[in-house]
Parts: sequence; C-alpha cells; structure tokens
Amino acid sequence: MLFVENPIPALNGFFNEGQRTALVTLVGVEGSSPRPVGSQLGVAADGRSVGMITGGCAEKAIVAEAIQCLDNNENKIIRYGADSPYLDVVLPCGAGIDLYIETQSCDDIIREIHALQKTRALALMTVSLSNLSSRVSTMPDTASGDAVFVKTYEPDYRIFAFGEGANLVSFCTLAGTSGIAVEAFSPDEDALAFLHKSGINGRHIHLKTDFTALAIDKYTAIVTLFHEHDWEQNILHAALSSQADYIGALGSRVTHQARLERLAAMPATTRSPDIIRGPVGLNIGAQNPNEIAISIIAEIIEKRRRRSS
Repeated sequence: MLFVENPIPALNGFFNEGQRTALVTLVGVEGSSPRPVGSQLGVAADGRSVGMITGGCAEKAIVAEAIQCLDNNENKIIRYGADSPYLDVVLPCGAGIDLYIETQSCDDIIREIHALQKTRALALMTVSLSNLSSRVSTMPDTASGDAVFVKTYEPDYRIFAFGEGANLVSFCTLAGTSGIAVEAFSPDEDALAFLHKSGINGRHIHLKTDFTALAIDKYTAIVTLFHEHDWEQNILHAALSSQADYIGALGSRVTHQARLERLAAMPATTRSPDIIRGPVGLNIGAQNPNEIAISIIAEIIEKRRRRSS
C-alpha cells in the first residue's frame, strides 16, 4: 500500500491497465481521527491500493470491502469503529468513521478529475449521501437540496526550485521524498543531469530567461538557492508579480537586505519584496545542504497547513 494525498493519478493508471477501480472517501468522523475528513483510498480490483484513511489500522478491511463492492457493482456507505456492526475492526483512537465507496461511476469520475488536474483546474466530487451517487464539477452545486459531501481537489502543490550545485540537488531530492512535486531550474547542467536520473524534471536557464512566462499559480512555491545572487533578481521579480504561495531565497540577513534594495530599484511588482522569506527556512541551525533543504521544506509545509487549518 502506497501513501499519496491524491490517489487519482494512480487510479487513472490502474484504469488504463484495464483494472476496475473503487474510490473510498472518508465522509464523516465521530471523535478523533488520524486522517482528516475527505481523505481517500483508491483500490484496484486486483487488490492494489493507494492512499490512507485510518493511518493503517483498518486499511486491509477497507480494501477488502471495496473489492466486495466492485464484485457486487454497488456503491455503499459503511461505518468502522464506534457503533459499527463490524466488531472485528477496532480503531485504537476510539473513533467512528463513515466511508463512502464509489464503484459504479468510479472510472468516469477518475477520468474527469484527472483531466481537470492536468490543466491545474479546481475539481469537486459531490457525493449524494441519500442516493449513493457522485458527480464531478468545477463549481459548487447545492441546488439539488440533497444531503451531500463535497470533496475538493485543488491543483497539486508544487515547488519551482532555482539554483545550482549541492544546494539544488539536496533540496529537490528531499522535496520529492516529502510528497511535494518539484521542478528544477538551473544553469548547472551537471546538477540537472543528476536530478534527471532521479526522476526530477529540470530546465536549463540563463540570466536573460523570461521567468514571467512560467505558469506560477497560488499552488506554487518559489525557492532560489544561488550563491551568485545576480541569478535571482529576475526570478524573484517575476515571482512577486505572480500568485506564488511562497517565495524564499537563500542567503544571510545582510544578503537579504541587499536583495530587497535591488528589487526595490526594479519596476514595481504587484506584491512587496517584503513577503520573500529570507533567510529562507525555519531556524534549526542548518549547516549543510541537506539540513538547509529540510528547513525550507518544513517552512513551506508549515505555511500551507496553517493556511488550510
């Protein structure tokens, strides 16, 4: 079983292999739960699964139930834990959880959501808890008056990392293992080649690259990791005129102050240079590229979670 926040790409892969699929959604929690409402588990008919709903204590039972629903071609709401008829499945936290299992329209739902996600568009899956059916849209739809649960799929969060050498390689490698998509931008061909072998996409850049052409949306973090700070000016200027969720730049406090002065002398941007995180990363006393990378990734995660809480 593989943990992913978004099971749709993997489910789309299962579907393309000819597998029937089921999508399990956590639609209600009574008490505490290790995973938030809306968490999902994707299941293929051959037993493979991706995602997580209970932190591991009931996943085997959930997968088995989803496969049974596939065999019966049925949608179903099921409860585990407190007040559940399944006495053999006990949640250590003492919670009761309600799950919606979609099989009948699952393949269509996966294709629709996957297509929207490829364009970085918002997708909504609305579950009718009374009719045991679901549909996909791009706008909230409450006109039916049904008791509904809405699962929102925001575009996948990603990091555009700009830099060179060990700092860029360490950052991109560790960001990838954190589950956040990362793309590297660098004048350093050796670094890009190394990252490519690790499965990380990269683009070669030069000082006159037009960074305003990048599709930087509100689900994108920008990190610059240069020691030669001439490289970062146009990048940061473009980021400040975008919707970037996070902008951070490597360097000391003295370097950061000089950076802000240089940016202030450039044409005005839609946002103030003061929003740039510098020195970048949480203050954990980082002393090497791996520790610096961890501090930056932790700061990005902290900002994301605080915004969504």
